[in-house]
Amino acid sequence: MLMMIIVVFFFFFLSFFLSFFLSLFLFFFLNCSFSLIFYFFIFLLLLVLTILLLSAFGCGPVFHFV
Repeated sequence: MLMMIIVVFFFFFLSFFLSFFLSLFLFFFLNCSFSLIFYFFIFLLLLVLTILLLSAFGCGPVFHFV
């Protein structure tokens, strides 16, 4: 149970930092004004993919509801 919580938080923060640095890249290097929209979109996409991946292994929140 504790390991499941650690894995969920690890993937949550991993998706958070990946989307954060990608938005910084879009803002500074590509001068994209929609970087915040991309940031939230990519963050939500990675979060949903993380939850579905964990549910496929039987330890995600979707698995308990199904």
